[in-house]
Amino acid sequence: MRFSKLRLTGFKSFVDPTDLIISDGLTGVVGPNGCGKSNVVEGLRWVMGESNARQMRGGEMDDLIFSGTDQRPARNLAEITLNLDNSKRVAPAEFNNDDDIQITRKIERGKGSSYFVNAKPARAKDVQLLFADSATGARSSGMVSQGRIGAIVGAKPNDRRALLEDAANITGLHSRRHEAELRLRGAETNLERLDDVIAGLIEHRDSLRKQARQASRYRSVADRIRKAEAQLLLAKWTAGETSLGNCEADLHSIRLSVADKTEAAAKSATRRAELAATLPPLREAEVAKAAEYQRLSIGRDELDREEERIRDALAKLQTQQEQIGRDMARETELHDDATAASGRLSQEIIGLQKQIDEATPQREATNLELEVARESARLAEAALAEASAKLRAAATTRAALANRIADLRNRKNASENALAALDIASMAEQAKTAQAALVTSERIYEDKRGALERAEHALADAQASTETAINAQRDAEANLTRLQAEIDALQFLLSDTGNPDEVPVADLLSVKDGMEDALAAYLADELGAPIDAGDHSYWRTLSTKSDLSPPEGSLPLVNFIEGTSGLTATLAGVGVVDDAAQAESLQADMRPGQALTTRNGGLWRWDGFVRKASGNDKSAERIRQRQRLDVLQEKAMQAASDGAARQEAKADAEENLAKCREDMTTTRAEAGAAEQEFAATRRTAESESLKLQSAQDRASDLQTALDTVSTELLSCEAEAAAMGDDAALTDAETGARSAAEAVRENLSEVMQTVSRLNELIRSTTQRMGECERERKAWQDRLDGAATRVTEMQNRLGDGEREQGQLKALPADLERQRHEMADRLEVAAEKRQQAGDALQQAETALASAETAQRETDTALAGERETLIRTEGQLERMHETMSALRENIAEKLGCEPQDVATIAEVSDPESLPDVQTLDDKVQRLIRERDNIGPVNLRAEAEMEEVATRIASMEEERDDLLAAIAKLRSAISQLNREGRERLLRSFAEVNGHFKALFKQLFGGGNAELQLTEADDPLDAGLEIMASPPGKRLQSLSLLSGGEQALTALAIIFAVFLTNPAPICVLDEVDAPLDDSNVARFCDLLRDICSKTDTRFLVVTHHRMTMARMDRLFGVTMEQRGVSKLVSVDLQTAERIRDAAVA
Repeated sequence: MRFSKLRLTGFKSFVDPTDLIISDGLTGVVGPNGCGKSNVVEGLRWVMGESNARQMRGGEMDDLIFSGTDQRPARNLAEITLNLDNSKRVAPAEFNNDDDIQITRKIERGKGSSYFVNAKPARAKDVQLLFADSATGARSSGMVSQGRIGAIVGAKPNDRRALLEDAANITGLHSRRHEAELRLRGAETNLERLDDVIAGLIEHRDSLRKQARQASRYRSVADRIRKAEAQLLLAKWTAGETSLGNCEADLHSIRLSVADKTEAAAKSATRRAELAATLPPLREAEVAKAAEYQRLSIGRDELDREEERIRDALAKLQTQQEQIGRDMARETELHDDATAASGRLSQEIIGLQKQIDEATPQREATNLELEVARESARLAEAALAEASAKLRAAATTRAALANRIADLRNRKNASENALAALDIASMAEQAKTAQAALVTSERIYEDKRGALERAEHALADAQASTETAINAQRDAEANLTRLQAEIDALQFLLSDTGNPDEVPVADLLSVKDGMEDALAAYLADELGAPIDAGDHSYWRTLSTKSDLSPPEGSLPLVNFIEGTSGLTATLAGVGVVDDAAQAESLQADMRPGQALTTRNGGLWRWDGFVRKASGNDKSAERIRQRQRLDVLQEKAMQAASDGAARQEAKADAEENLAKCREDMTTTRAEAGAAEQEFAATRRTAESESLKLQSAQDRASDLQTALDTVSTELLSCEAEAAAMGDDAALTDAETGARSAAEAVRENLSEVMQTVSRLNELIRSTTQRMGECERERKAWQDRLDGAATRVTEMQNRLGDGEREQGQLKALPADLERQRHEMADRLEVAAEKRQQAGDALQQAETALASAETAQRETDTALAGERETLIRTEGQLERMHETMSALRENIAEKLGCEPQDVATIAEVSDPESLPDVQTLDDKVQRLIRERDNIGPVNLRAEAEMEEVATRIASMEEERDDLLAAIAKLRSAISQLNREGRERLLRSFAEVNGHFKALFKQLFGGGNAELQLTEADDPLDAGLEIMASPPGKRLQSLSLLSGGEQALTALAIIFAVFLTNPAPICVLDEVDAPLDDSNVARFCDLLRDICSKTDTRFLVVTHHRMTMARMDRLFGVTMEQRGVSKLVSVDLQTAERIRDAAVA
């Protein structure tokens, strides 16, 4: 499959739909920091199954959704779609129906994410396996994100093993093995639970047997309770009917008495009503007289209050008049002050205007002088600057020439001395000797390396043999455990006979051809009896001779029975037929003692008795269990023998594995020593060769530098001699400086004069404005004072008129008070007369009410007696109704039928109710003493037996599934180990070649460490850059670590090429020369594989080597956009334009 296009919508900073075309070759993604380049890489990882938000720089998955900016609202949905080209049809079967595969992952805020493949819902696990089987994925070696280089350098050897797993493409195997292990643990857990459930069901079945016996006793007691309860209910019904008749007679007499007392109470109520009718007119008259008196009293009080208000108003007016007089005097004084202040301010304004008129012409003349002074100062400063610059330039040039001449002379002397110190002939001889030693050391190293590879192959074979032997022993132990568990279960079932000393005859029999049901149909429970002795029943050993024979046309049942001769006579007349129809046809011709059975358990005896097949006979099942136990015991003995043989094979394999490991250790140590010797010799040879080459290059460079320095030295000396004296320049600079200082002083004086005049005019103008505002304010006060004096004079006249009106009111009020007193006296007398008449009428009404209450009390007492009697009658009816319901509920009949159930002819002859109730309670206690009873015990016991049989079948299925899962896990481990070892050799070869290509020489290798099993081994990276010894990756410099990590990443990639490789700023720690090698390596891998590269970079050299560029911009803060440039097309257009 090939990646073709990536679309991002609402993902992080890509709020609008954005398409990234992934074409053949190198595709670059560039842009400034923080613009969203890494969001493109994280989007690709997310759609391929990344589920950890922290791996994508987020706190939770909702952080992947666009969170909004100042100008763009937040989104609630993010979606990424990846298009794959499946024209070669290499996808898994469920996705291999289309040429194009479109994988979409959506996430909704607060609801999680979901996958769609070609618009159909899919599981995340299926999508992850799709990419894993294609050697890619969210965390594959082809996804090289920021910090991956540092992670490889700082990782532990066991963590680096993931690189080999990616190369071996066993990520899918790991996933499948993990799933199989989870299923295995689940199956083992289910097996343990199932065993517990079966054991519990067996205990439950035994308990149900005891419950069935208790149920029989319970039914007997229940029948006696029913009869006793019937007698008790009959006695209660008879007593209730007698009490009901007596109560109805009492009720009739009480109703007659209530009628008489009701008539007397009615007469008393009529008399009271007549008296009560006379009261309302009297009450209304009394209320009217009282209201008239109250109205006159209120009028009198109102006159008093009015007189008080007049006195208060006169006092308030007097105070107000006095205040107005004082205010008029104050306003007159304010008017005089305002007139004086306004005149003073007018004089001051005239003086200030005169000052301004005098200063303005002086300021204009001074400004003209200032412009002239500034121009003179500018010209003087320019002349001074020019003279100073000429003087400084001359001094700088002379000093530079002197320094340059001294430096050139030193360089010439150093070059001559260095050229004389080189000894090239001696270096050439040393390089030749080191090269010869290197050839000898390399031959020894190759021999030891071959021996190490042979030892590794032998160790791998021994590990495979040992694992096979261990698996075989484990399978044998599991088989023996399963057999022993079934044997224990059957022994437990067969041991439940009540008396452990009595062995049922069924356990001594061996039944052939499936005749267990036929034998059990005839003997039934007698198969549980022992031979010769028993507590309750047993089989006596008598003569085995019998004159009986099976009915004609049937097979003798005894021919199918082996194991004891005690049943020969019993079974002599029993025959077996094929079906029920044949048995029924032969039953009529049977002789006494003969019987017929069928294989399924039907029975037909000579006396006409017939029992159809039940299909669930316990005796037959016991015989089958006993036979199954014998077979299992034989298999267990064979399994134990096989286990011992496999244990010996396992011991031999482990001994061979230990020997191979010892040989491997020895060979590896020898190979390591040879390799170190070879590496040291190689470093020496390379060092001597580099020294010779360096000396030759150094000699050539020194000679060229000597010639160049000599030429430059002659030129500088000639230039220094041509320069003259600086005296004239110094005099010119001094004169320009003196003129400039004089002009500066004149300019300062003129500027001070201008400043003083400007300040004078500004302050005078400001004071004029203040005086004008003050004069206007005083004028406003003057006008306001005159207006207020006029208003106060008007208010003073109004107050005097109002005082005259109020002084005339008290005399009128005194006259009204005398009239009101006369009217109050008359109203009080009339109110007293109306109150006396009302009191007499109320006294007569109280006497009538007392008489009525006495008659009502007598009537209420009689009615209360009536109500109690009616309530008693109603309760008796309810009691009889409840008794009727109780009879129907407990006995299921009407009251007149209770005597039949109670077996009583005369109810009067029954004992009293308490005696019968005691009897019932005694029987109930007897029933309760039996304890809890399960009336469905027998039916439940059958159900439990069925469940036990079903669960035993499920247990067999689980055991088979567990064995299958263990075999599958072993196979996956074996396949993963083989792939890992094979990939290790390929990765190591690619790593060595790429290391030399990136470093321009040197040597490197990979080593498996820390475990005998490759699946648990660590990966150690050893590197030797040119001119350095072989050492661990962590001991190299930063740049060397980065290049080495790139070499191992691309070695893994070449071993198992992925459809896409993403490199996120991996060239950041590299210098320009190493970046060039890195780009050459990318181009070389592109030519060898079909991989499409996506490179995120800031380096100009990397950008220039891309086939196309995508630029990520952020024109609007927080919102990323993508623009593209095809560099190959651009080059063609440029070439065409040039041509």
